[in-house]
Amino acid sequence: MTWMDAVRGTAIVLLLIWHASAVPELYGVEMPEIIRSANAFFLPFRMPTLMLLSGMLLERSLRKPLPRYLAGKASMVVWPYLVWVVIAKLTFLEQAGLPWWHWRAWYATSYLWFLFFIAVYYAAAPLLRRLPIWATVGLAALGAILLDAGSMEQRMAYFAVFFFGGAWLACNPALLDRASRPRVLVLLGLPAIAFGGASVLLPDALHHLLWGAPLSVAGSLALIGLFSAARRHGVVRRSVEFLGRSSIVFYVSHFPVMALLSQSPLADGGALLLAVSNIVAAVLVGVALSVGKSHAPVAWLFRAPRPLTDALAGSLSSLSGAARRRLSDSGQPTDSRAAERQSVTSE
Repeated sequence: MTWMDAVRGTAIVLLLIWHASAVPELYGVEMPEIIRSANAFFLPFRMPTLMLLSGMLLERSLRKPLPRYLAGKASMVVWPYLVWVVIAKLTFLEQAGLPWWHWRAWYATSYLWFLFFIAVYYAAAPLLRRLPIWATVGLAALGAILLDAGSMEQRMAYFAVFFFGGAWLACNPALLDRASRPRVLVLLGLPAIAFGGASVLLPDALHHLLWGAPLSVAGSLALIGLFSAARRHGVVRRSVEFLGRSSIVFYVSHFPVMALLSQSPLADGGALLLAVSNIVAAVLVGVALSVGKSHAPVAWLFRAPRPLTDALAGSLSSLSGAARRRLSDSGQPTDSRAAERQSVTSE
């Protein structure tokens, strides 16, 4: 599914463009209104698309034995989250009144909230597996409605709709196949474009509202359909796919790079120069880290060392086995155990 790499890479490109201007604004650099409007147009699609794609891989992950599944997610999601929270705190992140040892300092921190959210979803998925996937989506939607608007927990429930919605789509591949048909592309694209336009006019009012989720999904499906239907894979497509295959690298590394540049003398050179420099620097650093991510110690920025992962999987497997044996023993009828003891003594 090369379209998945291309769609994920496109979402990463949109994220880099967004933060290239949003990060300088955190440090008082004013950006032109046209840049704000362009970013607002793509706001309903960037992170929902990444969540949708992550959810599409859930069922494949759940086929693994539970200890290996949990150890893998701890290695590939929780570990980089913790590593890059530390890097963020060392480079730019200051949270007034939150010392490092306070649990809130590690709760969906800064731009890394995406990793925190999917870690929660992956942890919850085995517990929810007996439910129909549509019921899980419904529970997430209910949470998005009932929880305090704008709270971190409400955002977590809102994005869970996309994550588990992606898992549902993966179980219905015929729907994804239809997305590449020209008529379906038009039916998906027109309301998505209208929703993007509404986001430009009312960016704050439409943020994380559940009723807009289907329109965000429509935009994601339209993008999937476009890349699925494309027959030519030129240099631009291959470059975007490269970003998609290394999405975790670009996601975690770009923000500290942009934050450091936005606090440097380069910020005095003008808003557009700074935004372009942020994109170029983030891409160069991301490419360098992507090239080296297969080898330690660079690999340890993005996944836990293999011995640690294997040790965790072994420990979880031992705990799981012990729990099963205990349940098996406790589930044996008392009179049966008494009969066994009587038989042994009589012999």
